[in-house]
Amino acid sequence: MNARELVWDMLAEVNERCALSHEVHASAMAEHDPQGAERALVTQLFNGTLERQLTIDTVLARQTGREIGKIKPKIRNLLRMSVYQMLFLQRVPAAVACNEAVSLAKKRGLAGLSGFVNGTLRGLDRAITAQGGQQEYLKAAAQGMEETERLEFLYSAPKWMIELWRKDFPKTDIEAILKASLTENGINIRVNRSRCAMEELVAELSREGAKTEPGVLDNCLRLTGSGNPAALASYRDGLFSVQDTSAVLAGNLLPLAPGMNVLDLCAAPGGKTVHAADELAALSGDGAFDVESRDVSESKLPMIREQLERVRLDHVHCAASDASVYDPSLEAWADVVIADVPCSGLGVIGRKADIKYKTKPEDIAALAAIQRAIVRQAVRYVKPGGYLSYSTCTIARAENEDLAAFIESLGMTPVDLSEKLPAEIRESCERQGGLDGIGVQIFPEPEKWDGFYIAGFRKPE
Repeated sequence: MNARELVWDMLAEVNERCALSHEVHASAMAEHDPQGAERALVTQLFNGTLERQLTIDTVLARQTGREIGKIKPKIRNLLRMSVYQMLFLQRVPAAVACNEAVSLAKKRGLAGLSGFVNGTLRGLDRAITAQGGQQEYLKAAAQGMEETERLEFLYSAPKWMIELWRKDFPKTDIEAILKASLTENGINIRVNRSRCAMEELVAELSREGAKTEPGVLDNCLRLTGSGNPAALASYRDGLFSVQDTSAVLAGNLLPLAPGMNVLDLCAAPGGKTVHAADELAALSGDGAFDVESRDVSESKLPMIREQLERVRLDHVHCAASDASVYDPSLEAWADVVIADVPCSGLGVIGRKADIKYKTKPEDIAALAAIQRAIVRQAVRYVKPGGYLSYSTCTIARAENEDLAAFIESLGMTPVDLSEKLPAEIRESCERQGGLDGIGVQIFPEPEKWDGFYIAGFRKPE
């Protein structure tokens, strides 16, 4: 099975069977294990097609004269993948994209529709050539659109999301956010301080041939090559963890000290638990500390345990539990509670593009209700004088600033995090209105960090 055939199947999993894109990608990589350039092509075609799908669907509707929903699903996904190559990739000749699509249609028993595939793609190639190239074609296609429709088309973002951000964040450049969501962020890694110092990690990565540059945060690096970080011996030995800058920042802002009890309420896949436990291990030395790592899905606990074993972290107990249901054994137990709650994920659409198509406006209110139920219990688990960290990977006031105000109404005192931010992140937040309420709304920046929200609270003594 070549790269394009594999991506065709992967798109069907996401678009027709509602699977999650990051899980589909991980499963396909593990099962088929494409190597080198083939692996890179699979990732680019799959992620890129999903990222640009609204744009592609508009182009296909114009080119075929049919509503996208009237095209057979198998052919629809084949055309989407092919149009992506023709409109957004520089190194794939249009003739190659067209010929590969026709060949795949015939191979999969769709020879009767291969003429439709061929005609659609050849016609698009002529249209692109007539306009003078890919960018010129897209600009011409956007002419005459009103502003929201233009943004939807050029950045493949649903109108409701654009309108939500305009309402919630009037200071923010919406087009800049949308551009950032289509920019590859690269791989950010965090040094596990209980395992090694940053200097040792840099030296080890250099010995392995990995290319790095400094991260935005002092405890982070960016891997600049195209390899798989999990294939590195230093990763397998637990010297570093892969984690976005924004998520690392949330962990860096935790007021951890030796010997603390820490509760992570929504822990999977384990990044926050590992970060907290690693920091406590580095701070405590041989001293005792306790981390309670909880997640509603028992099937996800092995992912957390696997990360803990890789980094060689003890003093962590993992268990399945519903964070919205009160657990009396945790009453006033924790010095620090981490509530990184389920959310709409609008801050990470650059990594999980299917979120922007699957999420609906009404989901925001439903998620906010779940978030309120979780923080009601989270507040009860904080010791007097203890700390609650509330965070999401989304950009929506109803899930962020409004939830922070709700936590304050439960008797918690907000902590000003702005002065603890690195200057580059603080400047970005200030410029876009991310510090105007309780907590910190981080907006995505190309090649630097994802969108994220972080708020901290103290429980009165």
